[in-house]
Amino acid sequence: MKKMLIPLLILVMALAFFAWAHQLKQGLAVTGMNKPAFWGIYIVTFVFFIGASAGGIAIAALSHLAGIEKFKPISRVAEIVAIISLVLAMLGIMFDLGRPDRLLHLFIYPQASSPLTWDVFVITIYFVLCAAMLFFSIRGNKKMLKVFAYASIPAFVLVHSITAWIFGLMKSQPGWHTSILAPLFISSALVSGLALVILALIFAKSYLSVNLGEDVIVGLGRFFKVLLPVLLYFLVCEFLTIAYPGIPKDMDVLKELLTGRFASVFWFDMILGIIFPLLIIISGAGSTIKGVGITSLLSFLGVFAERVNIILPSFYHPYLMNDRIPYAYSPTWVEYSLIAGLIAFGITLFVFASKFMPIFEDGGKR
Repeated sequence: MKKMLIPLLILVMALAFFAWAHQLKQGLAVTGMNKPAFWGIYIVTFVFFIGASAGGIAIAALSHLAGIEKFKPISRVAEIVAIISLVLAMLGIMFDLGRPDRLLHLFIYPQASSPLTWDVFVITIYFVLCAAMLFFSIRGNKKMLKVFAYASIPAFVLVHSITAWIFGLMKSQPGWHTSILAPLFISSALVSGLALVILALIFAKSYLSVNLGEDVIVGLGRFFKVLLPVLLYFLVCEFLTIAYPGIPKDMDVLKELLTGRFASVFWFDMILGIIFPLLIIISGAGSTIKGVGITSLLSFLGVFAERVNIILPSFYHPYLMNDRIPYAYSPTWVEYSLIAGLIAFGITLFVFASKFMPIFEDGGKR
């Protein structure tokens, strides 16, 4: 199985490259995006991986600033996970553009009033901070490492707040114009980021033959006991503020989630993405690497489902369009191929990083 990993990843990436070439030649008409569903799974993936980068920086900063010795050996893994997540997020944006060369317009003709411009600016700074933390961690420069660790905390809050404001400041889409969206994004980002770091550690231990103690992974898993209830609280607050006023368009979006076309995604998120992982982590299974791994995988998928629920249903009931027209969006093989290739590319980057970089401070020995 281990020998087949890299060939399999290359095959998936080759299919994704073919799909992207097809999309560049034919245009975005080969995707499921349409009027008024201008954003699809590419944007969902962008927002998701921006959030997933949070856990890496949060764990790394925690180990560097709080002096938690148990987590210091895996701080570089967390930093690499954050960097790879940012790379994947930026590629997701590239896929969403019919003309990727026009991404330069954000830098050539920036609009100071646009949250998209804010996001590009802050993500660039965030990427530099992540890379600097990894660089000084490898160099062993603890003084500079602490400086960048302190700087990464407000940068992390800002980058996920601005990503949320891309949606929350847009009053033309039902379900988005809410002040709670930024803290909701931050809490879900911490859950998905922590889950991704744990999954990366389990992958390194199982497939890359890294000798890593189970106590580190189980110790990280305990943070789910706090993060999952916080995320559940923010989601309940979000749904309550939509349901109580009973604004027709917002209620239409809520019905899509509860009983409509997105009900299966919504209930997967709530039950298998939050409640079930929480029950696992607070039970005896939460003290085993298997239990923590299942919790991480379900939480990771649950946050992705949450991103789908936040972004896509709103396009089905736009304020400025005719309600009698049955709007819908369904990803095509091109979109699925590109997202699969994106994930394969991320795994490949992590494998090569583990081969050519000292990603464990003590070589993975415990």
